[in-house]
Amino acid sequence: MPDYLTASAQDVWFEVIEHVIANGINASHSSTFATYCSLEAVCRETFAKGDVPRGAYLTEKRKLAELLGISGLSSRTTTGTNANPLSAEANPYGALPDA
Repeated sequence: MPDYLTASAQDVWFEVIEHVIANGINASHSSTFATYCSLEAVCRETFAKGDVPRGAYLTEKRKLAELLGISGLSSRTTTGTNANPLSAEANPYGALPDA
């Protein structure tokens, strides 16, 4: 974990690290993950004050979460594997007979 993270960003790091590692992220991605944790901490603090974070913060946080595999379509369909979510094997309805 980078030394520059605030205490609240470190809390996010420890809260999310298990999900990130499960998706195949390694030490070479620590800077990206640290940026995500910092943005998430700022957004949480802003929401806790009753305000809304800047749209750019929310957008970048979402993009980073998708890159890290903890948000977005890939996080819901592949759970860390390289399976194609559109393949018949990944689709529970792919083997249903035609009506």
